[in-house]
Amino acid sequence: MKLLPAIASLIAASLLALPAQEATDARVKAEPQPSSNQVDASPEPSILSFADETKISGFPTFIDGAKKSLTLQSPSLAGPTTLKTDRLLEMTLRGKPEKLDSDHYAIATIKEHYQQNFHDTIRGRLIKLDDKEIILETWYAGRLTLKRKFVQSLDIYNQSPSFYEGPDGPEGWISSSGDLEEHWTFRDRAMISKGRTSAAREVEIPEKARISFTAEWKSSPYFRILFFSDDGKRSFPNTGYSLNVQRSYLALYRHAQNARNNDIISESIRSLYNAESATFTIYLDRTKKGTSAVYIDESEIGTWTGTDDTLLEGKWLHLVPQNENPIRFSKISVAQWDGVLPTRKPGEGNDEGNDEQGQEIRLANGDVVNGNVKAIDKGIASLTTEYGDAYVPVKVMRSVGLNGPKDQVIMKENDVRAWFHEGGYITLKLESLNQKTLTGYSQAWGEAEFDLNAFSRIEFNIWRPELDANRYGTGADW
Repeated sequence: MKLLPAIASLIAASLLALPAQEATDARVKAEPQPSSNQVDASPEPSILSFADETKISGFPTFIDGAKKSLTLQSPSLAGPTTLKTDRLLEMTLRGKPEKLDSDHYAIATIKEHYQQNFHDTIRGRLIKLDDKEIILETWYAGRLTLKRKFVQSLDIYNQSPSFYEGPDGPEGWISSSGDLEEHWTFRDRAMISKGRTSAAREVEIPEKARISFTAEWKSSPYFRILFFSDDGKRSFPNTGYSLNVQRSYLALYRHAQNARNNDIISESIRSLYNAESATFTIYLDRTKKGTSAVYIDESEIGTWTGTDDTLLEGKWLHLVPQNENPIRFSKISVAQWDGVLPTRKPGEGNDEGNDEQGQEIRLANGDVVNGNVKAIDKGIASLTTEYGDAYVPVKVMRSVGLNGPKDQVIMKENDVRAWFHEGGYITLKLESLNQKTLTGYSQAWGEAEFDLNAFSRIEFNIWRPELDANRYGTGADW
């Protein structure tokens, strides 16, 4: 980590302090402005990472989104220092999240921004659902009223799920050999194999999930990806899926106890002949009637239906190199999916129904009810169906199909991406940040104030593709 000891070094590294008047204005706006001996003694300081690889540790006391300025107190700097944020990539946070005391956890997935693959998620207790809005009770922002036209899917769990975006380091990963660092290198948000030993971690996979990763190789691709595995220490577990890539050939197999192994997909992939990298995406609808698919670089490779993957209870995700040549894995993501494949439009294949039929409401026991949610009171949802009214505890619901047209949230210059400790993130136009709260705006829910303890890190300048190489690394030096 490169820590700069003084303001002069900071200027030399091109992180120019603001002009004196602007710096004074920023400090005045940060009310109250603590002195150096009043900074909350966090166990660890935040780490600020900039595009030129400079890293500074300290305690951010105020951020002005409009002025793109950040006031920081650091043991390495003489007093409060105001910095520009136009080259800031991210800031880690060291707070401790609280837990919502609830008998269910609803996750609302927001429609992506333009052509981005990022889907914001908000989790909390479901308070209200109608044709205009969805209200969730959260511990970190109170009651959030979401405009339904921006919400793509609504899923409900009896325990708060933890998804995955990374890798940010070796934490949570294990090796089949028992010594992870002997066989894998973690650098620049990527993991690089040193041989044939696998790495695995436990991950919650939603009923409708999107698993994606980018793989890079120096000779040819030769690896396997396992998911729904029941044993993280074995390269050949008893249950789960195995996605095999061998040079220009891809095969997908499904293994289940007390069932024959299914050969799901077998294809020759011409695009891999001369490639040195590819992005693989697996779309999973775990229900028996759902359509699942494998894509490579946004091209559909194959689909399958008729498998009830709700019966697969394994939670392990494996990366398994198949020879000694290194493979670099990055941008690994396990997240909610809205159920619509990229090449399909609403109304084709796996759509959620239409207004005449009502919403498709899935229950924990596998039942499906077509109807509409009239009201939610004290954890009980009132449903109207063509057969009459029904009352269902929210805690036994698993998903609600949201009909009607969807709008995309507009991308804003000052947008940041704030990552939750338990997985997932929100995108919002940053207005201000102090030592306790973050205030920002989204079309999906309006202006809101968030407890900073909810987030593990905040990414800045997220719509500037010229900074992506600095943010994620190029992979050229492995």
